[in-house]
Amino acid sequence: MIITCPACQTSYQYDESKFGDAPSKLVKCARCGHVFEVRKPKAPESTVRQPALTVPPGTAAEPGDATRTRGKTHEETTKQVDLRQLAAPVDEDLPQLAPLPRDRRYSLAVILGADAGKVFRIDKPRVVLGRGAGCDIQLTDSEVSRRHAMLEIRGDEVSIKDLGSTNGTFVDGVKVNHATLESQQEFSLGTTTLMLIVTEVRDSEIL
Repeated sequence: MIITCPACQTSYQYDESKFGDAPSKLVKCARCGHVFEVRKPKAPESTVRQPALTVPPGTAAEPGDATRTRGKTHEETTKQVDLRQLAAPVDEDLPQLAPLPRDRRYSLAVILGADAGKVFRIDKPRVVLGRGAGCDIQLTDSEVSRRHAMLEIRGDEVSIKDLGSTNGTFVDGVKVNHATLESQQEFSLGTTTLMLIVTEVRDSEIL
C-alpha cells in the first residue's frame, strides 16, 4: 500500500504484513521526522463485483495491465515507486533511544571520498547513512546503498550497523554487520571513509 506523510507529503510503499493483527501502526517519516498513524486497509467489497477489462479483438494486453493500480496511470505508479526508492521509512518497531548526553557532541567527518572535507553534526541518538534522499546523512557516493548503515548512540556507546547494503560496511578495514566505534575511529561505506568525532562539552558551553 502507498502511504503519505501528512506533514511533508512524501509518499512511501508500506508493507501491509507489518500490521499483523493490529488495526493501525505508527510510522516515522524518514524525510521530516513526523510521526503519524497508518490504519490497516479493509478489503474493498467492490473487488468481487469489479467487471473484467474488455480487450478489443486483435489487441494484446500489456504485461503490466493486471497489476496496474486502479485509477492510476503507468506514469503515476512509476513516480510512486521512485519515491519509495528515494526515501524508505524508518522501521517504527525500533526501540526508543534516550536523548544524547548533554556533555558530549558527536559528529562524522568525511576524510576520503566524494564528500571529503564535510563534517556532519549528529543531533539525535539514531541516524541513517546512505545515498537516498530520506537518509539523515546523505552521501554522494555511487557505491553507497540508498539506506546503507545506521549509527546508534546508547549512553557512552556508539555503534554502527549495516542495513543489508550491497557493498558492505567496514571498520578498520574489516567487513562488519555490527560494531562498536570509539572516538576518532574510522569506518567505510562504499568508497567513502568517515571518522567518528566525540567532543567533551564544558559546563559553560551546555545550554
